[in-house]
Amino acid sequence: MKEKKKITDSTESQKRLFLRMKSPSAFGAARRFDSASFMNVPPEMARRDAAYSLFFNFFRNCDLSGKSAPERFRIYSSIRQILVLIEEKTEFILNADTIEKRNLENIGTLVFVRLLQKYFAALADLAGIHMDRDSLEQMPDLPAFEIFSNLPKTYPSCEDSLIAAVRSLLMQTYHYLLNEKVERCKRFSKSDSERYERAYSFYSDYYRELLDPQPNERKDFCNEF
Repeated sequence: MKEKKKITDSTESQKRLFLRMKSPSAFGAARRFDSASFMNVPPEMARRDAAYSLFFNFFRNCDLSGKSAPERFRIYSSIRQILVLIEEKTEFILNADTIEKRNLENIGTLVFVRLLQKYFAALADLAGIHMDRDSLEQMPDLPAFEIFSNLPKTYPSCEDSLIAAVRSLLMQTYHYLLNEKVERCKRFSKSDSERYERAYSFYSDYYRELLDPQPNERKDFCNEF
């Protein structure tokens, strides 16, 4: 009877010890397990990374000089939609990281994405103002018409300067973000890595099919994000 009681006490003691442990790392093991709250992080991160790669390569190589104001406005608006998706996925990863504490993401990435959103909002506004020139020309009797009608002529130079600034920023942060991606993947378990690679391959192909250097031949770019 005493032996049975000792076994029971030992079992209860082990059970209480297990319940106090927050993760397998409490046993001295590396924190490389796949909890339910983390299962969706690798594919969502892959989707975010694929979307950013799409945006980066497209805007770096896109020749905007020969495009009309409506075409530029459409491009900026499409990019803003992509950046909204990137922001949402980055927030999701940060929230999951708060629980899992795997240090997969930092707040600087989210700040950077939000800064890009402001830049492209400004670019869209500049293109939109330029589009208003036709409307202004139809109102010659408007007080101070000459002042208002000349304003849009000054915006192309502002738009060009901002485009150059954004492209410069993207190139300056390219290697930093690439290194961050490599370091994140090193912290993945084998199953994490498999989910990430499968999702990244899928979304890279998906977004690549949406993107076409000849916008007149593809009309679904800004409607698929």
